[in-house]
Amino acid sequence: MATATETRVDPDGWDTAIAATDGPQLVVAGPGAGKTEFLVRRALHLIDGGVHPEQILMLSFSRRGAADLRRRVAEGLDRSLTTIPASTFHSLAFRLLEAYGVGGAGPGKVPALLTGPEQTGLVAELLADEAPGDWPVLYRGLLPTAGFADEVADFVLRCREQLIDPIQLAERASGRPQWRALPAFLERYLAELRSRGRIDYGSLQAEAVDLLDAPSIREAVAEQHPYVLVDEYQDTTVAQAQLLERLTRSRRNLTVAGDPYQSIYSFRGTAITNIAEFPEAFRGLDGTPGRRLVLTTSFRVPAEILEAAVRVTAGGDLPGAAGPVVPAKGRGSVEVYRFDQLTHEAEWIASEIQRVHLRDGIPYRNMAVLVRSTRHMLPELSRALERRGVPHDPPDTRLADHPAVRLVLDCVRAATGTDRGGAVKRLLLGPLVGLPLSAMRDIQRDQIRTGDPWSEVVRRSVPGGEALAGIIDDPTWADSAPAAEGFWHLWSTLPQLAAAATDPARVRERAAWSSLAQVLGRLGERDPAATLSDYLRWSESEDFEATPLLEYRSGRDDRLTLTTLHQAKGLGWDLVFIADAREGVFPDLRARESLLGSRHLSGSQPEDPAASARARLQEEMRLAYTAMCRAATRVVWTCTTSGWEDGRGVPSRFLSLVSGRDAGSLTSPAAPGDPATPLEAEAWLRRMVRDPAETAPRRLAALGALTGPGEWRRREAAAFAGMARRGPDTGLVPAGVSLSPSQAESYLTCPRLYAFRRWLHVDGGGSVYLDFGSLIHGVLEETERAALERGDRHGTLDEALAALDGGFDPAAFGGNPWAAAWHAKATRVLTHLYEAWPGGGRVAAVEYPVEMEVAGTRWRGRIDRVEVEEQETSGPLLRVVDYKTGTSMPTVAEAGRSVQLGFYVIAAREDPHLAGLGRAGAAELWFPAARSVSVTTRALDTGRLDEVEALMQQAAEGIVAEDWTPVTGRQCDRCPVRTVCPEWPEGREAYLG
Repeated sequence: MATATETRVDPDGWDTAIAATDGPQLVVAGPGAGKTEFLVRRALHLIDGGVHPEQILMLSFSRRGAADLRRRVAEGLDRSLTTIPASTFHSLAFRLLEAYGVGGAGPGKVPALLTGPEQTGLVAELLADEAPGDWPVLYRGLLPTAGFADEVADFVLRCREQLIDPIQLAERASGRPQWRALPAFLERYLAELRSRGRIDYGSLQAEAVDLLDAPSIREAVAEQHPYVLVDEYQDTTVAQAQLLERLTRSRRNLTVAGDPYQSIYSFRGTAITNIAEFPEAFRGLDGTPGRRLVLTTSFRVPAEILEAAVRVTAGGDLPGAAGPVVPAKGRGSVEVYRFDQLTHEAEWIASEIQRVHLRDGIPYRNMAVLVRSTRHMLPELSRALERRGVPHDPPDTRLADHPAVRLVLDCVRAATGTDRGGAVKRLLLGPLVGLPLSAMRDIQRDQIRTGDPWSEVVRRSVPGGEALAGIIDDPTWADSAPAAEGFWHLWSTLPQLAAAATDPARVRERAAWSSLAQVLGRLGERDPAATLSDYLRWSESEDFEATPLLEYRSGRDDRLTLTTLHQAKGLGWDLVFIADAREGVFPDLRARESLLGSRHLSGSQPEDPAASARARLQEEMRLAYTAMCRAATRVVWTCTTSGWEDGRGVPSRFLSLVSGRDAGSLTSPAAPGDPATPLEAEAWLRRMVRDPAETAPRRLAALGALTGPGEWRRREAAAFAGMARRGPDTGLVPAGVSLSPSQAESYLTCPRLYAFRRWLHVDGGGSVYLDFGSLIHGVLEETERAALERGDRHGTLDEALAALDGGFDPAAFGGNPWAAAWHAKATRVLTHLYEAWPGGGRVAAVEYPVEMEVAGTRWRGRIDRVEVEEQETSGPLLRVVDYKTGTSMPTVAEAGRSVQLGFYVIAAREDPHLAGLGRAGAAELWFPAARSVSVTTRALDTGRLDEVEALMQQAAEGIVAEDWTPVTGRQCDRCPVRTVCPEWPEGREAYLG
């Protein structure tokens, strides 16, 4: 049997290769080697040779790719043509059904095409009527759920993409008991589609393949399109390959172009084997295998970038690949940086983009930021770009992602309770209301302090906020009314939106709202019951190809592209940032095994779990390769290694491959040199003025530049952020406040710090140490409560460690390896406590709430542990225990007058239940985390309870009177509010007066 011939085509051999148009040909090429250009030039060659343009069918994976083919061919012609047939496979299939009808019944009414959400809705409707007994026991309880409807809808779609009908599925289900009900369901589903005159995307192509099985139709279509050119062939499915085989069977004038190393859509049903199998699957009319043409030279990617990209894919060899690629001329660079905070990463990327634009003159449209998922970093990065005025609406973003539409969706969230607090904050800070950040913080504190609904807070605190409060109060416009009516209600109710209709500067927002109104109108025509809440839910789906109802395209002005790695394929820029490259995010190696196991429908997907995991990694490697090769001059990888709850807290393995360095050696970028913007210049000059290491003349010169006349500044020197007039110290504490002993101790340490932390929520975001303390307390509560129920003195180490394993969440501790270290520390603390248990009594209460009144103020607290000891002479003695998970301990004298322990003892004596168990006569702090042979304890001096009560009264009176006079001491060294404390020079400088 003849084997496929391979011809390597250098740039000077293109003309000869392009001219050989007949027969099946596979054009394989690396990134930037001109696959699409080859197809365009072949189309132009055919037209110049007398082939009518409408006889050339050009196909691509996406609408964007098809439009690009159409545009490039049109630009290469010296005459005007009405039609250049370039489309997607779905569009071709739909045109075939239009021309020949479903099943070849002739032209007629074409079935309406279902969107993804509509298909899922139909599946859910059918599942609700299914007999549970027909389904495996595992699935019976899931039949009415939305999640299972998603699973079944995806399974049905994959069946149709693989050209699997109910009979074939039944044959496959014989070896998979969990599929036993699916063949009958698929048959019912297809029948329901026919009865309703509807068709889904998978069935669209399957029906087209069936049409072309008819010789007369196949020959008619081949006569209409004797030449077929296909781009991005590595992204085709089984159905699409079969469609091409039938379409070209009688002539075989087929040219496909692709690169298996850019095959990144297996999760969408693509078959990576299509390229390797092409020569055999598409033999010529004389029976010889299809020819392979390998384009040898990249015209975009320089050696430095190409070599780094190849290192990422090392070990992932694929059949049918192009082999080594000759890099483009010129120099490139690949940089890798690591940050410790997400905001730092986002701010640096935004500042570097602005710097490159201003310094090097690179247009924003020639730069891109690519991320693995839009849900992680893009919101933070978008805010950083907006602060710098960098235009960044990508040309292929969804309508739902446009800022003007995000405002509408935030109104929906605020009304329906989905992230209500965050949505209200975005509405108040955004263009709808435009509150300054300080006012927003005041409103947040008001809401936290009073606990009032957000609608009430907005109504009383926001000028002109009555209409917005009404929107939040009544959600029926969002979750009950049809979507278009809900949008009209919003538009006619909020005066801020009406004002935007006449503002010349908001033309882009009006265009987006107009598009949204049209989308919602079409949505209502297809599904009259769909609400804005439904639209919000569908828009939050992260499918790569958004449904047509959710698309939006902005103008072709100078805008930065901000998009996902998948959506970047087929595009190119000078500078590419690959951001948020953390292990667990990119590569994303989560098993995509669906509940029904739809991947087993594909013959190109490995069955073995280990092989499947390896295939996932290889696809992520190809995704990295594809993303890097979008750049012509510079690639910058960035990651944040802490502060995220869903990653592993370590840099992506790709960073080491790209940089050739160990991930531990990666650092943040060096500080930029000269400032590039007025704000950077102002900050640079202010740092110089405050730097005592600078020479006096330079500091004076910087001060003169700041305060003297100059047009470079955006604001006056005295108007910079942070300079505010000192306000009142009262109005923080609500009437009838209740206190806790920890509040009292915090107040007595420093009243001013207490006010900032407790009532202004400064430095109140929590920390990993607080999470660790909560973890240990939770474990001890579970363990000791079990001992209490059994009547034991205390729990066991095995029980505690089991509770630790059950309650430990690695995400709360930054992911591994940090989470493993915190788990080891928790194990060490618990082991030390239980192996050297310091108490002698039997547990009598766990996490016991107590309260009492002192000087008219209500005090509340919760005792970690109460022990009872039998005394021969004085009866049962209660000992109060408070666990401390830190290593910093008070002195014996300080513990002797502890307000916390003293309050617990006094309250325990007044509590009827505890008083019935014995007299509270002892209290201790336990420090199991301290490094010592025995567990360190500190005891209360019960003879000083009067002194403790006096301290409680002092704290209560000071808090109620709102006396925030600061107290200096050792706590000032690490005080988070020292810069606004009048006891320190830097604090006195924080105010104008």
